[in-house]
Amino acid sequence: MKKLLIANILLMASLLYVVFRVTHKTLYLYKLSVNAENPVSIHWNSITIDTGFIQDKFGHSMPGSIYFIWMTPIYIFVLVAIILTLLAFKKKK
Repeated sequence: MKKLLIANILLMASLLYVVFRVTHKTLYLYKLSVNAENPVSIHWNSITIDTGFIQDKFGHSMPGSIYFIWMTPIYIFVLVAIILTLLAFKKKK
């Protein structure tokens, strides 16, 4: 039972770590010794990465250069992990 609890805590901690790492406003590029604007943004339903491959004449990124990662699978996995944890601790009658 302790292993199940620890596994779920590690799952939640790893998700929090990823969110923490990709939400910085600037990123330090150590090979160039410069701080750059972070192209990653997190919304409640997606993570977007502005690749900057397609730009308009003013140098702004166009919608076609933004890569989306949908958060729905992560929400489902976390919900299943929480349910399994609660079921593991439910006392049998």
